[in-house]
Amino acid sequence: MPSIKNILFGRFIRSKPYTDTMERSAIPYARIKTMAFLVDGSDPIALRELLNYLHRYTEEGKKITILGYVKKLPPFEEEIIWITAKDKNWIGIPKMFRIKHFIEKEFDVLINTAMKSNRPLEYVSTYSKAKLRIGKYDQQKTFAYDFMMQTENEDVFSYLAQVEHYLRMVKTEP
Repeated sequence: MPSIKNILFGRFIRSKPYTDTMERSAIPYARIKTMAFLVDGSDPIALRELLNYLHRYTEEGKKITILGYVKKLPPFEEEIIWITAKDKNWIGIPKMFRIKHFIEKEFDVLINTAMKSNRPLEYVSTYSKAKLRIGKYDQQKTFAYDFMMQTENEDVFSYLAQVEHYLRMVKTEP
């Protein structure tokens, strides 16, 4: 049986039709200029490895922005917008003033890299004005993503490789 927090979180999200009014679209990988990544910072070592991986997109000429969730701030400095436990309410919704600018920015692609359910990151994805929102497949989270990836395991790097593979397949009409 779902927890009361999950039920209330779902009701809150469904009560706000904000994302239904956004026009979403996929663009070819070569034309992607801005990418946003949502990261779970609960494991500092895994986070460092993920950040090292994500920075390769800047080498391809893409501007990346990272927003992460941690219970308390990680032990290293990085240009990341952090949401901490004190920045959210009891059902997991982040305080809007901490993330308003991020949500309002029109990224070409937003990718949630969290392999487990993370309410603050799902909230950000749900209300993001990104042209395309991508996340791990979960039938209960269709409100948060435009495109979901089914993964065999919990490895974030194979998940990202799969996401990139599909993004590279996107073609547009001449």
